[in-house]
Amino acid sequence: DQLEGLLERVEIEVMSSPGDLEAIRKAITSGYFPICARLQRNGSYTTMKHPQTVHIHPSSGLAHVLPRWVVYH
Repeated sequence: DQLEGLLERVEIEVMSSPGDLEAIRKAITSGYFPICARLQRNGSYTTMKHPQTVHIHPSSGLAHVLPRWVVYH
């Protein structure tokens, strides 16, 4: 309800894309841009807003997968 209200306030059309995972990923990544990091060739990640090198904790389920992008908290 809160998200829908925000979209209506800024006049963005509310529509659903349940099968479009790429659109969902883009929406999450753009909304959380300040806390995103991109995989580098050396296996580390670089944050986007204030570039700094970060690493996935070894106990994380993502430690052995190394996705191209991560949203962290």
